[in-house]
Amino acid sequence: MSEYRDLLERAGKFHGDICGGIVMGTKLAIHGMEKMEMTPGKKDKRLIVYTEIDRCISDAIMSVTQTSLGKKSLKPMGYGKFAATFVNIETGQALRLVDREANNKDERSDDETIEELIERVDNTPGEELFDVQQVSVKIDKNDLPGKPLEIVKCRACGETVMDGKHHIKGGHTYCSSCFTGSYYTLVED
Repeated sequence: MSEYRDLLERAGKFHGDICGGIVMGTKLAIHGMEKMEMTPGKKDKRLIVYTEIDRCISDAIMSVTQTSLGKKSLKPMGYGKFAATFVNIETGQALRLVDREANNKDERSDDETIEELIERVDNTPGEELFDVQQVSVKIDKNDLPGKPLEIVKCRACGETVMDGKHHIKGGHTYCSSCFTGSYYTLVED
């Protein structure tokens, strides 16, 4: 079995099934790690990955790169794009990979089965599937893996805010929820 098929199986188990996003995301992650001279399927403490979509492809990238939110090595950006940026935090090298087919509807076959897609992707070099862009990524020290550098309390709600995610107004610290609004609303009993 090929390295791709092994990692695809692992990503499928992590995600819950093998769909098109897992198929392409696995290949994208392998190609990205190889371009960064890292070993696909193995954790590398030098690697941070920015994913640009919160879909299946991100689960495949997480599985293959062994990055995670909890270790601060996976950064979901929520741009809605089939792309990811691989950053070596020791050297500063950063490569953004874009799924070429996602941007060219004419190249996709809507009646291709998942098995046919797997076979095609397995046998196609990454250079033919993905555009690779050399980019520059400025990473705030609070966004690097490791222990929190800043821990503060919000003056309004009293909750702890870590990693420089607070705001300062009038010399007081506030969490983002209290400062700019939140995705939730407290419901009174």
